[in-house]
Amino acid sequence: MSQTRQLAAIMFTDIVGYTALMGNDEQKAFELLNKNRQLQKPIIEQYNGRWIKELGDGVMASFNTVSDAVNAAIKIQQNCNATKDFQLRIGIHLGEVIFENDDVFGDGVNIAARIQALATPGGIWVSESVHNNVVNKNDIDTEFAKTAQLKNVKEPVRIYQVKMEGVVTIKPVFSTTENKIFKNKKTFLLFIGLVLILASGYFVYNNFQKKSKENIPSKVEVINDKSIAVLPFVDMSAGKDQEYFSDGLSEELLNLLAKIPELKVIGRTSSFSFKGKNEDLRTIAEKLGVAHLLEGSVRKDGNKIRVTAQLIKATDGSHLWSETYDRDLKGIFKLQDEISQAVVQQLKLKLLEVPSVKISGTGNIESYNLILQGNYFYDKLDKDNVAKAVDFYNQALAIDSTDARAWGQLAHAVSRQAWQNYIDQNTGYEKARQAALKAISLDKTVAIGYKELAGVKSYHDFDWKGAEEAYQTALRLEPENPDILYGIGGGLYFATGRWEESIRAMKKSIELDPLKPLSHLNLGNILIHAGRTDEAIAYLKKALELNPQFQRVHLYFGILYFMIQKPEMALKEMQQENLEVFRIFGLALAYHALGHGKEADDSLKDFTDRFQNDWNYLLAELHAFRGEKDQAFMWLENAYIKKDSWLVFLKGDPLLKNLKSDSRYNAFMKKMNLSPD
Repeated sequence: MSQTRQLAAIMFTDIVGYTALMGNDEQKAFELLNKNRQLQKPIIEQYNGRWIKELGDGVMASFNTVSDAVNAAIKIQQNCNATKDFQLRIGIHLGEVIFENDDVFGDGVNIAARIQALATPGGIWVSESVHNNVVNKNDIDTEFAKTAQLKNVKEPVRIYQVKMEGVVTIKPVFSTTENKIFKNKKTFLLFIGLVLILASGYFVYNNFQKKSKENIPSKVEVINDKSIAVLPFVDMSAGKDQEYFSDGLSEELLNLLAKIPELKVIGRTSSFSFKGKNEDLRTIAEKLGVAHLLEGSVRKDGNKIRVTAQLIKATDGSHLWSETYDRDLKGIFKLQDEISQAVVQQLKLKLLEVPSVKISGTGNIESYNLILQGNYFYDKLDKDNVAKAVDFYNQALAIDSTDARAWGQLAHAVSRQAWQNYIDQNTGYEKARQAALKAISLDKTVAIGYKELAGVKSYHDFDWKGAEEAYQTALRLEPENPDILYGIGGGLYFATGRWEESIRAMKKSIELDPLKPLSHLNLGNILIHAGRTDEAIAYLKKALELNPQFQRVHLYFGILYFMIQKPEMALKEMQQENLEVFRIFGLALAYHALGHGKEADDSLKDFTDRFQNDWNYLLAELHAFRGEKDQAFMWLENAYIKKDSWLVFLKGDPLLKNLKSDSRYNAFMKKMNLSPD
């Protein structure tokens, strides 16, 4: 992927009242979308802007200069306010952003979006960085509007409004001398009190104050003091080629600490999402919801290692403990125990001993090194890198075949290959089963073996009872493991339609690993299957916020729009889907829903020609959605014969609703060991 980081002026626009209008008059809402598009596109191009994308009723554009961005916004508002068809809110921010292919993201985008949400209907609000760039230009006038604390932005932001003819402005919340007026705390409180008394009466004011104190807990009350995140240790080796080792050490420390019942430990995906980012530690802790952070560095030279570890109190950034260790590589396992023990002592946990994690059956360092390299490549998740991970695990096992965790990791990686159709599903899941059983036979205290066995029983065998037994064993060993909670909630409970249990397990998984987009995506899908579309939207949006390129988010948004009878919105989502197989699948659905017969048939043919060998369940969904029951049941049978793991989506699948009145549907559900919907 082509990626560049640069300074840009980001403009967000949004139609005022569009959501309510969509609920009242869908046709008029779509007409406004077209008018909005016709109004803005030529103006953005006129001022050398780049139309990035539409986000529902909003538009995001970027400009190389602040003047172009503001002048474009002025012209857009003047034209829009003159027509009186609808009103826009516009927000602009100048900041560093990341351009990747046809999209842009970063803190600069976030700030522009937050400012737009605060703007006056018909107005243009800009950040101080924009104001500073245009303040001396004769043709642009700005005025301070307010200071606001924006979500996910550390410091308060001073916001200005553009004052031009045809652009709506408001009287500023405070004048530019606001700080002088309210320096005196008593004066400020008196002012607030008088306003509240005049507006609502003294009784209401007192009641409001009382409820505020009862209902809004402080940060200290919200965040569990016995909580920690292990940030990825920095590779300080001379060649900067030991990243896999520093990552591996961080993960092993996380695994050790996660075994302590008293301690809440954030999952790897969320902790490692800050890798390489120079972000304030207190901000990181706030995003992860923890009171403490463990960070450090690793310098590896041959068999010699130097590890520096620091335990940090998040509220003030102070160091509770810091230590540097010089060791021979053979002492790596003992070193991990030492660091974990130090953390336990500093946090004053009621535990006499940190449970050791046996890294390798014989403690073979060469094997351990290969496992860490396998983990490093697996985390990239694409086809080639997962294959590299499998190769490294096999190399490790060739050296030390008694390592239960290596067998577990091999099962995990091969299962991933099967689920994604990187390899034949039957072959892949059978290999995963054997590796998981080997892990269990070697060490019955290693949870990953049971977790992976449960996955095979769910996604391949459709043996729900056997899967639950294995998952419950894994949970008894590691009750706070977010990956196990994800497996039982997003796999077993989801597949069997146990919606409440599924949602509870997924929410717990997200609490322990809050920045993992896959968890938010999966919970959104579960809520869609459960018919709770309003709740699903927030989780799908969060997945997209965490990773704008994440696959299947737009697909699930599209399916959600089908459920609420908004096929045009569904089409827009399907067009934005990142992974080709799901994009073509989604377009075939959307074109059919809109009555575009030729496009629907062409997309179906394209999908069938290219993907029928691997995606039988999706073909069943397509034909079912089109009302072609015979073809749908044929593809369902093919999926069953092939043990297509996507059959776990069967229960509550909204795309199969046309089949549910057919006797063949209940017969198929029985074959899958599932009760009818």
